[in-house]
Amino acid sequence: MRKLIIILTSLVILFSSCGKDPQPDPIKNFSVLGDSFSAYEGYVDPETNDTWTYYENIGVTEVEQMWWHQVMVETGWTLERNNSFSGSLICNMNHDNYYGPHSYLRRMDDLGHPDAIFVFGGTNDIVDKAPLGDYVYADWTEEQLCMFRPGLACLLDGLKQLYPQAILYLMIDMDLGTGGAEESDREAFIESMHLIANHYQVKCIDLYSIHKDWWHPDVKGQADIARQVLEAVRGQV
Repeated sequence: MRKLIIILTSLVILFSSCGKDPQPDPIKNFSVLGDSFSAYEGYVDPETNDTWTYYENIGVTEVEQMWWHQVMVETGWTLERNNSFSGSLICNMNHDNYYGPHSYLRRMDDLGHPDAIFVFGGTNDIVDKAPLGDYVYADWTEEQLCMFRPGLACLLDGLKQLYPQAILYLMIDMDLGTGGAEESDREAFIESMHLIANHYQVKCIDLYSIHKDWWHPDVKGQADIARQVLEAVRGQV
């Protein structure tokens, strides 16, 4: 009788767990892979990364006003690494020249040990008129990595391999390149980001109506970003 009770109890536990998705580990820290929208002087890693030195001119005078700092405070997460580089592209191109050293592709292996990664870019790719290229998901050539679509695909593929434990978020400015890009180009870049992220099952955070000054998020804009990121990660906090 005792053995029968033990067996029945085990079966109840087994069947009660069937059909339930495993709960993800709670996020404790995060890293940022970004450009000038996230690069605040004195708060980038490596510290030799270029930062956008005009934030004070648009009212962002304290690091606490940056979107990622607001996310850190609201969630209680620790910032593992902010590898943001002002002016950087996702792909290895800039002004029709090879631009490998500071691209997202060249920096993706330097994010520490994060539980979550926020990839925020694309602005410089579209403004600097990086060619879109084709959708290529493997065996990239150096020439293809100087194009946006293959470059982004290689980036997301690499991040998933380098940080298999991390939740990836691709942040997309829905006003990408406003003031420096044609509407048709913006639509093509944004559609490409969504399709490539979907291919790799990477979560997208679509960012709407980011208030900007000098083409960069000002105090309100940084708060706009933080609010929408926090809405997207609700349930992971």
